[in-house]
Amino acid sequence: MDKTTVIIADNSEEFCAALAAALQRTDRFEVVGIANDGEQAMRMINERKPDLLVLDLMLAKQDGISILKGICNMDHRPATLATSGFVTE
Repeated sequence: MDKTTVIIADNSEEFCAALAAALQRTDRFEVVGIANDGEQAMRMINERKPDLLVLDLMLAKQDGISILKGICNMDHRPATLATSGFVTE
C-alpha cells in the first residue's frame, strides 16, 4: 500500500512536531516536509508534490490564503486541511 505524502505548514514548531509524530505512527502517512513560513511551504509543495497539505492560514512571509490560490493552478493539487490558531475574545 502506498503511503499518503504530507507537508505540514505551520509556524508552531511544537504543533508540527506533534502532528508529524502522530501521522508517522501509522503506516498510512509519510511526512515529506515541514514548513514554518509560507514561502518555504510553496517551495516544498512545488518540489515534493504532496498528496496532502496541512496548512495554517496565519503563516509569515506568505499567508495560507495566498498558498491556496497558488495551488489552484497546479497540475498536482494536494488535498488541503486548513487550520488556524487565531483566538479572540
